[in-house]
Amino acid sequence: MSSTQKCKFEGFERTDKVYSVVDGHEIWTSILIPRKLVEKRENGADIVIPVLVFWHGGGFIVGDRMYEPWWSDWLLELALSQNALIVAPDYRLLPEASGADIMDDMDAFWSWFSDTLPGATDLKSWGVRPDFDRILCVGQSAGSTIALHSALQRRDVAVKAIVSLYGPLYGDVPEFKMARPRKIIGSYPPPPRQAAAKIRSYMQRTRGTIRTSGDPVEMWELVACILQQGWIPRLVNARPDSRLDSVAELERIKTLPPIWLIHGEQDSVVPVACSTEFVKCMEEIVPDVPRLLSVVDGDHSFDVALTMQVDWIADGCNFILRYW
Repeated sequence: MSSTQKCKFEGFERTDKVYSVVDGHEIWTSILIPRKLVEKRENGADIVIPVLVFWHGGGFIVGDRMYEPWWSDWLLELALSQNALIVAPDYRLLPEASGADIMDDMDAFWSWFSDTLPGATDLKSWGVRPDFDRILCVGQSAGSTIALHSALQRRDVAVKAIVSLYGPLYGDVPEFKMARPRKIIGSYPPPPRQAAAKIRSYMQRTRGTIRTSGDPVEMWELVACILQQGWIPRLVNARPDSRLDSVAELERIKTLPPIWLIHGEQDSVVPVACSTEFVKCMEEIVPDVPRLLSVVDGDHSFDVALTMQVDWIADGCNFILRYW
């Protein structure tokens, strides 16, 4: 980062907490509060503020909760405008973990969120209390599926609305699960046979380990190989778990909070059909649930430098604020 660039999180105070321990590996979450609330705090009653829970992206393979380049400017702007508390958890990553492991981490997070977060000393020192009846669940890319499953699986948590940023909510899309040579964000991965060998080599080296972060630059070749080979559904379902079928879960529960789906029309990582087909499922299963689909010109993560002043983002934020 150059000296002239600003940190995206400069408007927030931050603390970090362990929410789960798996085989001795600590899994962390970051808590961000608008700095203006801390600076102007006076003695008196605590301020009750809404909560934004953010599940990071990275193909379930890379990234972490505070990987700054992938945080959308408009999302942080929205949080600041609402004086919201941001809670951003890590989770176990593929291919060392499975989708079932990620579901277990999601469940552990929400239990910690409900049972432990209310008594966190940092919140008391900041003079704030989270409003657990006003939760916005945001997922970016792979994290969108965790945001969705949070609402489907943890009905005890008051998720008022969901934002899905170019997420694979509907996974039965040929372009997403079939092996095929293709450009991914402007460049080609290694040829298919070589790509498959790289994936297997990595899996052999890391078998039995736990990882909750990965540098997207250093590990991008692995990510691109897995995407090209259509291995994400295979790795996610390595340990079969009925919770992983979002459409079946939606059919079982037959309810969902209002949802805003955002997707780039030229997305080369997660095909736009992963969002448009999920909306079709919603129309059949939960036709009365409010939904907004924003399909916009652009590739994956096209929105990271956009602000709330962009018309379609302003419209989407207004949609979300009706329910959050």
